[in-house]
Amino acid sequence: MEYQALYRKYRPQTFDEVIGQGHVTTTLAREVAEGRVAHAYLFAGPRGTGKTTTARILAKALNCENRHKDGTPCNECSSCVAITEGTSLDVLELDAASHNSVEDIRDIRVSVTTVASVETSKRVFVLDEAHMLSKAAGNALLKTLEEPPDHVVFVLATTEPYKLLDTIRSRTQRFDFHPVAIDELAGYLSTICDREGYQAEPAALVAIARHAGGSVRDSLSLLEQVAALGNGKVDSPGVRRALGLSGSEAMMTLARAVAENDAKAALELVAEMAGDGVDLRRFVSEAISFFRGVFLAQYAPNLAEISDESEDVHEMWTKAAEIVPRSDVLRSIDLLSEALVKLREGREERLMTELALIKMTRPETSTDPEALIARMDRIERRLAGQGAAAYVQPETPAPSRPAPAPAASAPVDPAPAPEPPAAPPPAAAASAPQAEPEPAPAGDSGLPVTLEALTRVWPGLFGSLKDLLGARRWALFKEAVPVAVEGRTLILEVPAGFHLTSLQEDETVARIVATKASDLLGTQVRIAFRGRGVTRQEPQSTEDIDFNQLEERPTVDPETLLVTELGAQVVEE
Repeated sequence: MEYQALYRKYRPQTFDEVIGQGHVTTTLAREVAEGRVAHAYLFAGPRGTGKTTTARILAKALNCENRHKDGTPCNECSSCVAITEGTSLDVLELDAASHNSVEDIRDIRVSVTTVASVETSKRVFVLDEAHMLSKAAGNALLKTLEEPPDHVVFVLATTEPYKLLDTIRSRTQRFDFHPVAIDELAGYLSTICDREGYQAEPAALVAIARHAGGSVRDSLSLLEQVAALGNGKVDSPGVRRALGLSGSEAMMTLARAVAENDAKAALELVAEMAGDGVDLRRFVSEAISFFRGVFLAQYAPNLAEISDESEDVHEMWTKAAEIVPRSDVLRSIDLLSEALVKLREGREERLMTELALIKMTRPETSTDPEALIARMDRIERRLAGQGAAAYVQPETPAPSRPAPAPAASAPVDPAPAPEPPAAPPPAAAASAPQAEPEPAPAGDSGLPVTLEALTRVWPGLFGSLKDLLGARRWALFKEAVPVAVEGRTLILEVPAGFHLTSLQEDETVARIVATKASDLLGTQVRIAFRGRGVTRQEPQSTEDIDFNQLEERPTVDPETLLVTELGAQVVEE
């Protein structure tokens, strides 16, 4: 006998054999048994979920000569055998993708008037991919679909029901086919493996079911492919080789690289997968699903109730959720989604994947607001781990630490060290144990900041903040002018009143400006806003106020800074 594909060989022949669609098959069997069959049905759902198969079973049940009391066909009479073999004259299957014109619909209207082969039989018209009908063809079908002859039943199958005319949907009884759950589909594949004599691992069957996305037909095709590669053996390595999958270990490696900002590990992961023949487009798609699971684990601990994945997958999500910050998870999903769109456009797979992973592991390579927020969150976590405060702190200087006591073998001048403490001589440093200074944040030179340095970088800083702050925050910040530097706090003057209050209440502006200024100055700084004309020490009562001194302070225009400091020419567009 000629070889048949698994999805054809094990096509369901009764309502009970259709898996995962009990809400549909139970209703149809009951309607057949009670003689309350509608004149038109609409079967909607993803591919490979049993729409056309259920339509054939319905046709067999309507024309079966020895139908069971529960509405199930016998599959032994001449009518059932003919429908199974595709030779029945009472069942017409049409592909709307190739029969979508008005002339084709006219032919259907003529065929509808033809009587069935047996007086008590029903003529069933199965119109597959019904959403491909043109608007004119759909309108031509309306009258026949609404009032067909008593011996005619229409079944419209589609994966995109929203593309059908509303007038067609209103004339049919709709059934929605759902993707089959992973556990149920893996159990069905295990049954097929037993019948075919395959040696299958449960984990491999779960991977195939997950990759099929709830489609029974796709899962059987993938099972057949993996079994052929493994010579009848279905295991996890064979699934990854045949389907180009990356596996859970690769996902955890990616999660650790994002959490530790390890770009090297991310690039090595891409190189390893490319060398193993992994489909990088599938890897990006799987990474999106993985970070979605991590997102769910962070915000909804009851994963078993909202996800049909196995417990092993839930444990992996939970483990990754503990090490990857929430902001990095959301940002990774956005970056991977952008990369997947570019890959589908035909861009170079490895380059697009590497660029996405670089941006995920190194936020400083991107200037978008999300990257800046991720960097600020990381700095805050690092400062919190060192016991330091956030950006906005009291402006009182920290007390200097006393110098450590020198060893007996190294005489030291008892005079106190000047401020800042001078570095000890090489000989004394070698003989006297010194306390290790507190490490500065990465990229921090530790040098003091001056107003001159701030004024020098202000034009570049000011020009780069418009896109980062957004329209609303930029409208408040654009009047800011640098006026002083106190320690590592940059004092910016803004109009007193609404501008000052809004900027002081919105900490995001200070954080974004501080992050950008720290990059340009080479040291960590803070931002403080002061109203124009407001002195540092406010008087205690109105009697002490000299109103003659509250004149508006002249502002430093950014264009003036460009001309005076850089010798640039400002050209208005």
